[in-house]
Amino acid sequence: MKPKFVIIGQSPAAYSAIKTMRDGAADWDIALISTDGQLPYSCELFPELINRAIKEKDVFCAAGSFYKENGIEVVLDKEISRINFNRRKVYLSEKAQLDYDALLITDVPQVRLPEVKGSRRQGVFHTARLDSVRRIIKQLTFVETVVVVPSTLYGMQIARALKEAGKEVVVVSAERGFLPFEFMDATEEVLSKGIEAGGLRLIVNTLEDVLGEGEVQAVRFKSGKVMACEMVIFEDVQPDLRFLAEGDLVIRKRVCVHSTMRSNIDNVYAADVLMELSAPEFIGSYSMNRELSMRQGECAVSSILGAEEHFVPPVPEPVHSTDAALLVEALPER
Repeated sequence: MKPKFVIIGQSPAAYSAIKTMRDGAADWDIALISTDGQLPYSCELFPELINRAIKEKDVFCAAGSFYKENGIEVVLDKEISRINFNRRKVYLSEKAQLDYDALLITDVPQVRLPEVKGSRRQGVFHTARLDSVRRIIKQLTFVETVVVVPSTLYGMQIARALKEAGKEVVVVSAERGFLPFEFMDATEEVLSKGIEAGGLRLIVNTLEDVLGEGEVQAVRFKSGKVMACEMVIFEDVQPDLRFLAEGDLVIRKRVCVHSTMRSNIDNVYAADVLMELSAPEFIGSYSMNRELSMRQGECAVSSILGAEEHFVPPVPEPVHSTDAALLVEALPER
């Protein structure tokens, strides 16, 4: 009987794990379980999808034919109820279940928005899932002003894409937390000039409340100031790891893994937004781009097949930013 490799999630790491397993001619059965009903896609392309520089099909790592030709059991229409690590079983809706010999987790069914009052109102979105971005694009027709709360440069790229889509965009940050490590010495004046040079408006304040009767109508800041808007987008959403609470999986902010993507439980691996390196400590954002995510999938499969390869995250080099132009250059044109 062939060993079974089960992959949960739709990140590029899931796609690269499948490709690495098949390219290595390993005789394993492979099952892919999506947590949002989609084949693997790249979130870093969402800014280009929002400003219509690309079509939706372009965000996917591969066409559906790739999975069919490689004999992958693709599960898009069932929810994951729980995982039993001791019995090596993934339980699905409709009483379905999958046994595994190796398990790679790249995402979980739910995400958590920041603890902001009113964040469940209609018109509040995130950019961690394709279905949320689809709803952003659909609603943009009825929106004039969008508030974006970024945590990395990716959030700034989302803001720029919305501006290019013809919207008034207000970037809100309580601090310069969304700047990359290279630019952490930027003064507030440099930061403001850099953002405004891209046609965006910056408010340095804490967003405390999303106001409206059902739908978003305004936001309130810690200062007490209220500003009208029709849409709020949070970049900083976290995977809801309560889904993985059963068993002895070591979790801090995310699932702790070795540089081979191996967790503390035999034959269980984690990648992309689900993982954090136990050693060496990773300096930077855990919002992985496609290249880094795919490398993690490759490392996980190499470890499964007994030929260990290690994921080595890039270490950013500090850059002394003394003018707004340097910051603007860090926000890639879409």
